[in-house]
Amino acid sequence: GTNKLTNAGDFTSGVANLTTLGLIYTGASGSSTFTFSPVTGAPVTSGAITVNSGAATKLIITGTGTQTAGGSQSITITAKDASG
Repeated sequence: GTNKLTNAGDFTSGVANLTTLGLIYTGASGSSTFTFSPVTGAPVTSGAITVNSGAATKLIITGTGTQTAGGSQSITITAKDASG
C-alpha cells in the first residue's frame, strides 16, 4: 500500500508525524537523508538528519534451537533499544 500524509493531524507545527502512518525506522543510527517521491513531480531529497539510538533495553539472542553437549554453535547477540 501507499502511505499518504493528507490530514491536519499528520503534522505538528508543520512537521510530518510519520508514526501516524505506522512508519518505523529500523536502520543504523547516524546521519543520512530521505528521498520523497510525490505522486506528481520530481523526487525530493531531505537535508541531512541524524538518527540516534536509545539506551539498550534488551538483548536478542539467535542461534539454532537445539545444542549438543560439547558441540559448537554460532549465536548472534543484538542489543535493542525501547523502539525495537
